[in-house]
Amino acid sequence: MTLRQYFLVFVAAFAGSFFLASCLNEDNKIPPNCYDGILNNDEELVDCGGPCEPCNHCINGVWEPNLGETCIDCGGECGACPQCRNCIQDGDESGIDCGGTFCGPCENLCDDGILNGNEEQIDCGGDCGPCPTCTDLTMNGDEIGIDCGGTQCPPCSTDGNCVNLILDGDEYWVDCGGSTCPPCQNAMTWRANGITHVVEADNIEYQTDGTSFTITGTSTLGATLVITSTIPTGGFVEGTSVTMNQASVPGRQMSYTSELGGVFSSGTSAAAAATMTTNRYFTQVDPPAFVHRAAFSGTLYDAGGTVITNITNGSFLYTF
Repeated sequence: MTLRQYFLVFVAAFAGSFFLASCLNEDNKIPPNCYDGILNNDEELVDCGGPCEPCNHCINGVWEPNLGETCIDCGGECGACPQCRNCIQDGDESGIDCGGTFCGPCENLCDDGILNGNEEQIDCGGDCGPCPTCTDLTMNGDEIGIDCGGTQCPPCSTDGNCVNLILDGDEYWVDCGGSTCPPCQNAMTWRANGITHVVEADNIEYQTDGTSFTITGTSTLGATLVITSTIPTGGFVEGTSVTMNQASVPGRQMSYTSELGGVFSSGTSAAAAATMTTNRYFTQVDPPAFVHRAAFSGTLYDAGGTVITNITNGSFLYTF
């Protein structure tokens, strides 16, 4: 074969391979990466489903009775279903496809999205967890409050949505408390000179005699913050700020002991300034209930009146 003939064969082979790679379907209606052997392009399985040609319904993990399947990927043209995966209770099974001599425990079927085993509803009841109801005093299923909202339960009595990460309705804190949301845990946090401090619920102490209150919190870093204040007549009005400076307002003070042992207060210098803004406050006799949620900040001085600590982004919630 001459050099010219070799060249013509090479060109023909190259052109043919290019044509096959770029024109695998009529008018290129199916994207080229439906033939790349990779799960991409929003495919259901590798190179099928989504924008590609439909997948073989007998291997897609979906029960499709309209295509003749009697259980997931079996029955009809997919072939007979195994005894322990045929979506019926047969043999000596104690539930659908579970128990008996050959099948596994029924609790193994609690997260497969099918009503099987000895479940009362899909993946709940029987050996699975209890099924959600609108009367179990628990926020479950797709409820947005305790036993209210969602697709099954009546509307909630307030505008609160207990799963939207927003403090709304009559919630005491974000997505907790109030008439519809789960109970809140007591909380307290602040920043001191740029360092964030968080207090665990068990390390918050709230004391009141009806005329004044003191809240104390020790953070996970070892710092302690104390707020003491007389209670205004009628209680703390929501949205109202009070000044906490012992020098100008007796009975109201913010004090702070840092994780390094430094002691600072709003009562040691006339220049000190501390405020507390009440966001929610109420007491209830029957059934007994109490809620106090507030934000606070301050510039505190040491005993010599020269060294300061800035408290910012402070907040607390105390409820019982």
